[in-house]
Amino acid sequence: MVQEGDIDAFDMLFEKFKNEAVRTAYLITGNQSICEDIAQEAFIKCYVSIGKLENPKAFKAWFYRILTRIAWKYGKLASLEVPEENIIEKADEINIGISFEQHMQSETNQMIYSEISRLEPRKKAAIILYYFNGLSTKEIAAVLKCYEGTVKSRLHTARQELKQGLKTSESDEREWSICQKTNS
Repeated sequence: MVQEGDIDAFDMLFEKFKNEAVRTAYLITGNQSICEDIAQEAFIKCYVSIGKLENPKAFKAWFYRILTRIAWKYGKLASLEVPEENIIEKADEINIGISFEQHMQSETNQMIYSEISRLEPRKKAAIILYYFNGLSTKEIAAVLKCYEGTVKSRLHTARQELKQGLKTSESDEREWSICQKTNS
């Protein structure tokens, strides 16, 4: 059992969550150079604090709480902004699994990821944890230490902002293609 110091059990947890942790850290910060450091720090803090975890079934939410807080801290300290057009290209360079790479293929998904990168950090975290990590609103509430209603509100508001951003992006793209055609 991990809580009793079983290193093999912790290695199994590490293997199970390492790719998701790196991906989540990257999506929260938008910075490839620090996402592995964030994941590593989260696993170290997790290992050191595992005795404090009262309910082993709540490990996933507990781990993502640690990871999210560290990612926010790194993001604030680094004050880094990666231009949204580079986020998609950089995400492909990170070894995070085939299913994520498949999502990145379509142009529509690239626009979605671009819009996600513009969200306020708490809304971005809610969207990432819900859609990319499959956490329930209850689990996200545990991760972000807020009410489930707050999570639902953040998800709703973020979806509205994404919808509006996508409408704007699509209209900008149409205008650009029309300009290109008229200039030809």
